[in-house]
Amino acid sequence: MYAYEVQSITIKASEVDSALLNDADELQKMLRNVTELAGLHSLESVTHQFSPQGISAALLLSESHIAIHTWPESGVAYIAMTTCKMLDDDKLQQIKELVARMLDAENIIMKEMTL
Repeated sequence: MYAYEVQSITIKASEVDSALLNDADELQKMLRNVTELAGLHSLESVTHQFSPQGISAALLLSESHIAIHTWPESGVAYIAMTTCKMLDDDKLQQIKELVARMLDAENIIMKEMTL
């Protein structure tokens, strides 16, 4: 398959509970939920727990990838997703709301770019 366009989405979630940002299982669950909501297909996953805190986790997708990086000491998480399946504004809003709900984030910023 040749991708004529690639969509890149970045989300910054702040004012998130530090315990949640250090919970690898919940963060993987959130990545899988976003993937399912977007109609994408997960192939493989990887997670790394940093010491004393923080997580990087990623899913390799048929359509590209999604990853999260957390800083529990600051209450911040960054999520980056790149896909060759274009997601419309309604779907992007649903993803933003899902991330806000699952992270119980006080502040969510989402940026989208199509290349």
